[in-house]
Amino acid sequence: MLRSVVVITAIAFAHAPARAAETDRTKDGSLAVETADALTLKDAARKKEVPVKIYYPKTGGPYPVVVFSHGFGGNKDAFGPVGKHWASHGYVVIHPTHADGLGRKGPLKKDEPGAAPDPKQPPRAGGLMGGLNDPQKIADRVADIVLVLDSLDGLPKLVPGLKDKIDTDKVGVGGHSFGAYTAMLVGGVTADLGGEKGKSYADKRVKCILPVSGQGTGQQGLTDKSWAVLKVPMMVLTGTLDRGAGGQGVEWKKEPYAYSPPGDKYLVVIDGANHLSFGGGLGARSEDTTRCVKLASTAFWDSYLKGAADAKKYLQSDQLPKDTKGKCTLDKK
Repeated sequence: MLRSVVVITAIAFAHAPARAAETDRTKDGSLAVETADALTLKDAARKKEVPVKIYYPKTGGPYPVVVFSHGFGGNKDAFGPVGKHWASHGYVVIHPTHADGLGRKGPLKKDEPGAAPDPKQPPRAGGLMGGLNDPQKIADRVADIVLVLDSLDGLPKLVPGLKDKIDTDKVGVGGHSFGAYTAMLVGGVTADLGGEKGKSYADKRVKCILPVSGQGTGQQGLTDKSWAVLKVPMMVLTGTLDRGAGGQGVEWKKEPYAYSPPGDKYLVVIDGANHLSFGGGLGARSEDTTRCVKLASTAFWDSYLKGAADAKKYLQSDQLPKDTKGKCTLDKK
């Protein structure tokens, strides 16, 4: 397991009250949400600083932790509406900014690195693909997640509002695109990287993973054996218009579910969702998709980080497609 030497620097606070309590997991929960921003974790061993943004409930606790890894070219603001939503339902949600996203603001545009490719254009062999397949960049991303996990005990000293809020025994990791790949690796998915077959970055502190628009075989060292040893629960989220960096379609995006062993594995496919639809903040064109993401993901976290029997029963039923009026499908094994 990778470990990090941690130093934590200054923070700033913002406050955002949540709406009234709702039984519908697509709506904000009953907990008022606070935000810690301008927070930097320093990894002395790597001589690196990792900016993070944290959403957390104002009252109560301790709460499970969700670490969310952005896609290539994103940053800690990515999936903000979804992160706040999780926090309102009783989670401490931590969004790091990886080196491939430093300094950028706002969502990816269609012609930026990490965005869904133009179906009329041939796949890009260099540039983005080169960065996605670089073993050092991959290891560095995983190390960022490990740094966050190593920092959990120290965070309340710098963020007073986190005192008694963090349950370090209940940790889930999610991510979008390159972040989905990062989440899969720390959860136990293996890859052929740097001349090493079946390389593992598994961190035993991670109890479940949520890859959103993740990768299938033939890219970033993933093979049909990569998911064979995955022991933790996993929910795969994709869309019918979701495409990979090499132009691959939704069937490729389903492969993490298809190749994973049975037992607490889920596949949610959202009708009409493309690579940029999932995280919110893009207006009406992504509103229905984000609603599906919130409902499915919150039920998943509640099932495997809180042990909520009602949430587990919900995921085992056919209610999710009904509640989204057929906007998504749910497979489980």
